[in-house]
Amino acid sequence: MRKGNFSKTILSLMAILLLLSACGAGGSVLPLEDYTDPDGQYSMPIPEDWQSNLENKVLTLSPPDYSGTEEELVLRVYGAPTNTLDTATHVELANEELEAFLSLYLDPDFEVVNSGEMTVSRYPAMIRDFAKPHNQSYLLGRLVIVATPFYVLVFLGSGLEADWDAFLPTYRQMLNQFQMISALEPEE
Repeated sequence: MRKGNFSKTILSLMAILLLLSACGAGGSVLPLEDYTDPDGQYSMPIPEDWQSNLENKVLTLSPPDYSGTEEELVLRVYGAPTNTLDTATHVELANEELEAFLSLYLDPDFEVVNSGEMTVSRYPAMIRDFAKPHNQSYLLGRLVIVATPFYVLVFLGSGLEADWDAFLPTYRQMLNQFQMISALEPEE
């Protein structure tokens, strides 16, 4: 079997496993505490005792012992206003913001293994689960892009397979309780 076919087969199996794991309620949720964006745009629960760092519109959430390696569990939340009523302009600005964010934080070697839809704070959202082989395991993650008016909102989490699988119920709970606070009206 060629190496490319083998990798695709493994990634397909990972997609099936991710889909099956999404069907069950399984796993426990970490204890959560309230977090409110300093600009007052949103609030959400975050894991207690986790580090939170807001820099350049990116909220980075990580376990207390996080040192910044690719293997470690991390969740990033990116929110930025587009300040426009024009749909075409909003989409163009949102795409520019997303491309810049994803180029910084999502390794191009990841492959999408599952996709779906959900709602986050009553707004439609797109889900992309991704994976890539790493040593004797996999790096897994989930990208959630929320379609809000006047605002770009993205959640991006990743980690080693065992850590990610354990964190996924918490990630889901965080998204379920996420709330947009202000009516995001563009500045005149």
